[in-house]
Amino acid sequence: MSLSDQDHQFLHMLARIADALEARHPPDPDPANLPMADAYVWNKAKRRLSPVDSINRVELRLLCGIDQQRDMLLSNTIAFV
Repeated sequence: MSLSDQDHQFLHMLARIADALEARHPPDPDPANLPMADAYVWNKAKRRLSPVDSINRVELRLLCGIDQQRDMLLSNTIAFV
């Protein structure tokens, strides 16, 4: 069965619509790729998580005078692991 010129035009138009929709709303990133970085930040413009290049870390033993907050932070972090 061969396609008419009108069918070809219609298919071309559908392909253009699909391309425009995909450009505006790219597919979600593969969750399997998330462990590639230690931290992420939500990128509103791209509507996805973007990896954080550099993380400023402080060793827990250096946190003084904030035992309750430190313990809550540690407990909360462990709950997500």
